Amino acid sequence: MEDAPRRVEDLPRVTVIIPVYNDVERLRLCLDAIAEQDYPADRFDVVVVDNASTTDLRPALPDDDRFVMVGETRRGSYAARNAGLEVATGEVLAFTDADCRPWRDWLSTAVATLRGLDAPDAVGGQIRLVFRDGPEPVTGPELYESVHGFDQERFVTTFHFAATANLVATADAVRGVGGFDAALQSGGDDDFGHRLRAGGRRLVYAAGAVVDHPSRPTWSELTTKSVRIAKGMADLTESGPPRDAARASVRELRAGTTVWLSIWTKPWPTTPRGKAGYAAAMSWVAAIRLATWTPRLVRRALRRGRPT
Repeated sequence: MEDAPRRVEDLPRVTVIIPVYNDVERLRLCLDAIAEQDYPADRFDVVVVDNASTTDLRPALPDDDRFVMVGETRRGSYAARNAGLEVATGEVLAFTDADCRPWRDWLSTAVATLRGLDAPDAVGGQIRLVFRDGPEPVTGPELYESVHGFDQERFVTTFHFAATANLVATADAVRGVGGFDAALQSGGDDDFGHRLRAGGRRLVYAAGAVVDHPSRPTWSELTTKSVRIAKGMADLTESGPPRDAARASVRELRAGTTVWLSIWTKPWPTTPRGKAGYAAAMSWVAAIRLATWTPRLVRRALRRGRPT
C-alpha cells in the first residue's frame, strides 16, 4: 500500500462540485459541513452550480474565498455538474448534492482510497439515509427508500456506477470520459459509470467516505423522484432491444403485485402498518415505472411495424 503523504502539499488538490436548484437552507447545511472537513483547508475548493434557481442562493455561501458560485441555465443536474467541471481546478473532483451533509472525514477518506492499494480512478462512498422523525424509517416512502433508495455498495459492485450524491474521482478520469450526459435528467450516474468502465477505468466502494442524505418521507416526494428516475431509465434503454424494456416492465409488474403476499413472511418491517406502507410504496413506484415505460414500448412497436 502506498505510504501516506508526509506533507500537506503532497495531497492532491480537490474541487467539490455541487449542483443546486432553490434549496438554499439545505445548501447552507451542506456547505457548512464541507467547510468543516478535516482535509487541509488550502487543498480544496468548492464550486456551487446554480441550476437556474428562482431564489437567491448567495446567502448560503460561507464567507470564504474557497467557495464560489457559477450558473447553468440548462435544466438538469448533469448539465450543472458539467458547468462545474469547466471551472474546476482540482486534481480530484468530488461530487455531492445540495441536500447532503458530508461527514467531516469525507474528503480525506475518499482521497486516501484513491491513493491506496491498486489505486482506483473513482470512489463511490456510502450514502447514509436520515429520516424526518428519528433514527428509523416510519412512513411508507421512508421504508421503501431505506431498502431501495441509495444502496451505494450494490450500485458500485453489481451495477458498476456510483450515485453522484457521493462520487469522488480523479479529474483525469472524469474528463477522460467526457463528463456527464447533459441531455439526461436522470440516470446520468449510471451512464457515467458505464462509460468509465468501458474506458478501462476502475470504480470502488468506500464505506468510510460517508455523506448523510435525507429520505423522502412523503408520497409526493417519492412520486416526484420516481417519475424522474423512470424517465431517466426509459431514456437509457430507448436505443436498446425492445425485449429488454419489456422484460423490465414484467419485472416491475411482478414486484409491485407479489410484494403484497411476500411481505408478511419477512421479518422487516416489524409491524403490520409498516409492512402495508412498504408494500404500498413498492406498488406505487412499480406503477409509475410501468406508466412511463409502456407508452414508449407501444410507440416503438408501432414504429417497427410500419412499412418502410
